[in-house]
Amino acid sequence: MRNPNPLEFTTDLAVAVGDYYEYSMAHANQQEKIAGRQAIFDLVVRRMPANKVVGEFEREGVKYDERVKRDFLINAGLEQIAAYFLEARGNTELKTYLQEAQGITDPEFLDWVEQLRFTGDVYGMPEGTIFFAQEHQLRVHERFEEAQVFESVILNTINPQTNVASTANDIAEVTNKIILEGGSRRAGSPQSALFNSRAARIGGFTASSNVAFGMEYQEKVGGTHGHSYVMLHPDEYSAFKAQTNTLRDKVCFLLDTYNLQKAFETALSIVEEENLEHCAFRIDSGNLLQQAHWIHQQMKDRGYGRERYTLIASDDLTAGKIARLEREEADIDKYLLGTFVVNPPKPVEGVYKLAAFYDDKEELILRGKLSESREKSTLPGIKQVYRITGTDGFYKRDVIAFEGEDISKYLNEGDTAEGLLVPIIIKGEQVYDFPTIAEISERRKEQLAKLRDATQYKVIVSEGVQQAQDMIREDYGFATRTIFS
Repeated sequence: MRNPNPLEFTTDLAVAVGDYYEYSMAHANQQEKIAGRQAIFDLVVRRMPANKVVGEFEREGVKYDERVKRDFLINAGLEQIAAYFLEARGNTELKTYLQEAQGITDPEFLDWVEQLRFTGDVYGMPEGTIFFAQEHQLRVHERFEEAQVFESVILNTINPQTNVASTANDIAEVTNKIILEGGSRRAGSPQSALFNSRAARIGGFTASSNVAFGMEYQEKVGGTHGHSYVMLHPDEYSAFKAQTNTLRDKVCFLLDTYNLQKAFETALSIVEEENLEHCAFRIDSGNLLQQAHWIHQQMKDRGYGRERYTLIASDDLTAGKIARLEREEADIDKYLLGTFVVNPPKPVEGVYKLAAFYDDKEELILRGKLSESREKSTLPGIKQVYRITGTDGFYKRDVIAFEGEDISKYLNEGDTAEGLLVPIIIKGEQVYDFPTIAEISERRKEQLAKLRDATQYKVIVSEGVQQAQDMIREDYGFATRTIFS
């Protein structure tokens, strides 16, 4: 009998969870005798995704999210990818697979696979950093083959967390209420469920409902009961009564399993029977605004002060829906979000591209991905992102420039410049002290407070980088209009 395979992701698989082309390139380089060239790769989002939900509209009876292009993103996922760089190793199992399943017999390549490990440098933006299009979140210095083999795990670790953190920030910007992440059941995998909980906290959520996340970070998580609990019992009274016996004043009554108004009456009868000082109600479907107003009015009419109950709203909430509830004074205490915070409507399309390498003469060769659309091109060279702050403490602009390039022409008197990419790993060893999730979220808030108007914020590509990109375009035939223009 064949046992089930859980396909569990571990650091042993970190260098294998990728596209086979990452290995076929390394093999080809070895056979060409060019393997081992020191290379520089960037992880960069070339253009902001149009996945910020600001409302909804209806067409032919179907409701759609109204989305706009983002002004910025929130960096997340650095800690996990750093762990993979530090801990991932080639191994005999991977070597045997390539030999037996892929038919590779080259002993030099197979030995390289077995002994593979990262010994290079990683520079990255600290998590919680606000960044804009064309600004690289990560810069990797390593032999080409070792740097390339991490491409897939870099992208599927950082892009989704950045997306969730940015979506969570959208929600945190429209309300100052408690925001709970409950997206584990909507996640793409058990691994992504943990990533999502972490990223949501970075983006401004108060807590998660994921127990494994709570165990990992020693954080208290939330959750009381779902519809199935109510349906397990003969009626709502017995379900609510049992929950009350367990949780007492911390009980939360889920009102929409059957009829909301009847459930409310049942819950309130138990509050009175048990002489509870406090309870909570959760509304999870239908017209949340009308339901919230009705509950508040009922509680007021029956003599219950506002401090006696907590009102929680869920039901596939987005930033746009919450903004409306806040604007129309639904007086919600807590929002519980799952589906749309962990599954934003469009992915973050960060790419991992070669920016430079040293040739056999140890000369630095600049490279950039070209496209007929300049916004899809990538910038060449070993670069830094400089954030310029004025004398008033607000951010003025960002400058993407070569490391060591003179950027004084982009500064006014009294301005200060901060390099956003900091050393994370040097020569394969950790040099960065990773902050807590609370500290990362605080960095996000501090940066937002210094950003006067994101819609007008400018990112300048230095003259040196622009000239290098223009030279590459000229060298590779993009200096003139192409037949596809």
